[in-house]
Amino acid sequence: MQRFEFRIISVPPGRYTATLNEYGAEGWDLVTVAHDVRTVPAKKDSGSGLPMPPGLGKLGQAADAVSKFGESDSPDEPEPGTVMTTLLWVLRRPLYDEPEDWNAPE
Repeated sequence: MQRFEFRIISVPPGRYTATLNEYGAEGWDLVTVAHDVRTVPAKKDSGSGLPMPPGLGKLGQAADAVSKFGESDSPDEPEPGTVMTTLLWVLRRPLYDEPEDWNAPE
């Protein structure tokens, strides 16, 4: 009975052909392409770590600014609730562990 090992990869856009050719040279066959669909979760409000009573005016604003320091407002970062789809490439190659299969191509 023929046995296989499987590998699931995510290929960056623009690298599909080169990546699949590299895996093909190593004996991998493409089985299927699947969609991994996820929703970007909302950011958790980490707060400043210090309890701040409401209504502190400029002090409260300063505490909020410090708590947000280092957060990214990058345009590359998707908004919470955005549905993201990633292509997953399912590959397989035969396993040769029987003595008569030792001379089989790798």
